[in-house]
Amino acid sequence: MAVKCGDIIRFMEEFAPPRLAEDWDNVGLMVGSREDEVKKVMVCLDVTPKVIEAASEENVDLIISHHPLIFKGLKRINREDFKGKIVMDLIQKGINVYSAHTNLDVTDGGINQYLSQVLGLKNIKNLKEYKIERLLKLVVFVPKESLDTVRDAMSKAGAGWIGNYSDCSFTTEGIGTFRPQEGTNPYIGTQGNLEKLEEYRVETVASERIIDRVVSAMISAHPYEEVAYDIYPLEIPGKEYGMGCVGEMGSAMQLDSFAEVVKNKLNAGNVRVIGNLDREIKKAAVFCGSFDNDIMGLAKSKADVLVTGDVKYHDALDMLQMGMCVIDAGHFSTERIIVPRLVEILKKKFSGVEVMSNNVEEDPFKYI
Repeated sequence: MAVKCGDIIRFMEEFAPPRLAEDWDNVGLMVGSREDEVKKVMVCLDVTPKVIEAASEENVDLIISHHPLIFKGLKRINREDFKGKIVMDLIQKGINVYSAHTNLDVTDGGINQYLSQVLGLKNIKNLKEYKIERLLKLVVFVPKESLDTVRDAMSKAGAGWIGNYSDCSFTTEGIGTFRPQEGTNPYIGTQGNLEKLEEYRVETVASERIIDRVVSAMISAHPYEEVAYDIYPLEIPGKEYGMGCVGEMGSAMQLDSFAEVVKNKLNAGNVRVIGNLDREIKKAAVFCGSFDNDIMGLAKSKADVLVTGDVKYHDALDMLQMGMCVIDAGHFSTERIIVPRLVEILKKKFSGVEVMSNNVEEDPFKYI
């Protein structure tokens, strides 16, 4: 079966839901159509002329970028404007572009979590609470002979997780009634007659992120022509998403030694270090991309060192006077790691699609 652009977008938006993006952000399909067939995908940080040229040479149908191609509103699209030229080139070459930005930073398995893992951190937790996913209760009424089939379908789709327990549900027995009308094709019963049937009420929970998938799986497994089900919002909190992460290092080391680890693990051309190079550190916080000084106090209180990028001069002065240890590994190096990781994830999901990392992207800064 042909894979469409919309199929890949649905997967991406389940992995990194757009609702997790910051209000100022712009994520989603930037150029193209969800109906376009996709045989080859290229993943990158930024959609640049070099990336577009490489994608065109490789006959790529879809570019997935981290940084949004269109960030601020475009007032015109023409070849005299560099952004307009990029958009026109993409359209003329038939290349779709989808961008996942701050939602990819904070999602489960996203950049901050993966950055923490690459640096060898353990017991990883959120640095700053950002959003809490809403939990929903799904209730469906099932005939006895289909009970296990429907319940298993919902569980396999991701429903029924409570903490570290999977396949959680509750079942009660009762009598269901229905009267098939003209034009129906009932699983049980005849048109015009009131039917009474032994049915089971199956209750489970699912996050807002996957509820559509769970309902679809439930309906596909259910024998009824019309499935009776309810969805209720729950007051209990679901999964928490955070800005940045904090974790424990395998063993304590001095700041200068850990800076070398960061430089090597991220293949960074250069890192900038703030703080006492001889200071022993055991706990590290990470915040990919550009440093946000809103997390400065949290990073100081929760970790011995912060790994981030794009630290401004005056923020660096404040950090130094606060006694913080900070490693600025750059915007590019703290985020580029997600490109090969995303390639792996997409390959596993879409075996019939060729997924590749671009080999032309590089840090815009040169170190002399």
